[in-house]
Amino acid sequence: MLDSAIFYRRAFLNLALVDSNFSSCPSLEEWDKIEKISNFLGYFYEVTCLFSGTNYPTSNLFFPKVFKVHYCIKDAMEDCDDFMRRMGSYMNLKFEKYWSEYSLILAIVVILDPRYKLQFVEWGYDKLYGKESRELKDVSGTLFALFGSYMDKFSHLLVSNPVNQTPTEIKVGDKLFEEFDNIYQDGSTLVEKTELNLYLEEKRLDRKQELDILSWWKLEQFRYPVLSRMTSDVLTIPISTVASESAFSISGRVLDQYRSSLLPETVQALLCTRDWLFGKEALAKEDAELEELTE
Repeated sequence: MLDSAIFYRRAFLNLALVDSNFSSCPSLEEWDKIEKISNFLGYFYEVTCLFSGTNYPTSNLFFPKVFKVHYCIKDAMEDCDDFMRRMGSYMNLKFEKYWSEYSLILAIVVILDPRYKLQFVEWGYDKLYGKESRELKDVSGTLFALFGSYMDKFSHLLVSNPVNQTPTEIKVGDKLFEEFDNIYQDGSTLVEKTELNLYLEEKRLDRKQELDILSWWKLEQFRYPVLSRMTSDVLTIPISTVASESAFSISGRVLDQYRSSLLPETVQALLCTRDWLFGKEALAKEDAELEELTE
């Protein structure tokens, strides 16, 4: 509603000039407040549509979105405008009740997004809680502990690559340097780096690029066999229950009191077929309507 009002702002101002009976035109101060409130609430609308959608958003989207919500509320509470401060305070009460405890596992998932990694969680918690916060230590400790448990369970996935020994005879003078060659082979130290350490040390991808994280980890499973297994598990965590609730409500139209003896395989086929057919049609219809509206 506010976006629509802002879109027709000049029309309202022009109507106030030509129609003396039009006395409800917002003042310049009110227009500024409308824009500020619209920008503030716009992000919450975006997050709500994402979390409540039926397109199954992967769990790596959770932490950046909730962090932005938290930061926007804190910023509103410190705004110079009294109205924004009151609104921010009321919203903060709800946020503290439901969202103040960031899920450790969902904070870990964003670290496994190559566009964010551990640096984003460090930066986000620095903004919210300050340097060296307890929350950051909990996330880091849980991440390495979780990876350690996966290493214990899936160590068989690791392929050892022994150094090929040359059959040539080693001279007596060269034996002096064998210890150096063994310890500092390829510039490494005695401490062998794990897949998680190697992944975290790699350069991040561009944060703004579109990335199918599931496909990315599928391609990287040969470099990170254990870490990719852990990532595939945590990425299956749903952000919300909207999609599953929607599936159950749709199933009520397939199974009713007059048709209740269908085999489970038949019900699954009907639901999946409906999802595939109507899902593509709905997306195509939305794109066509958006293009028509834009023109």
